[in-house]
Amino acid sequence: MRAVATVLVLAGLGGLYLWQKKSGQSEPATPPPPAQHAAASPAAAASPMREASEHNWMKRSLDRARDVRDQARTGTKDSQDP
Repeated sequence: MRAVATVLVLAGLGGLYLWQKKSGQSEPATPPPPAQHAAASPAAAASPMREASEHNWMKRSLDRARDVRDQARTGTKDSQDP
């Protein structure tokens, strides 16, 4: 009886996983607006090698963090210039 319950729980979890995976693929990924992306960094727009694929979320996160850091530094530098 315990084995049947275990198999049912595993089958339910597997079905839930497949259902979530299917529903996640049906939604198209929307890229950020071009104006926001181009304003982030002129060097990033000039180099296509710096673009991360949609499946490489870790590189996109690091690139975004670097862009935000650079924007903050630029803004601070501009506000401190006389």
